[in-house]
Amino acid sequence: MRESAGRRLVFATLFALVAGVLVHFYNPVDHVRADLRADGSGVKLSLEIAAHAIEKVCWRA
Repeated sequence: MRESAGRRLVFATLFALVAGVLVHFYNPVDHVRADLRADGSGVKLSLEIAAHAIEKVCWRA
């Protein structure tokens, strides 16, 4: 794979521009943070439901 330095520079520049545009319009860090917050809330809700179910079973016994 012998490519000229100019061709590699063009590809590197295009890749950097595409990455910059992608981050500008679709900031993946914000989406990951939102997903983590939603997952954390889901885990908390699941634990609360499980605790409530265990309490119900204990009251019956």
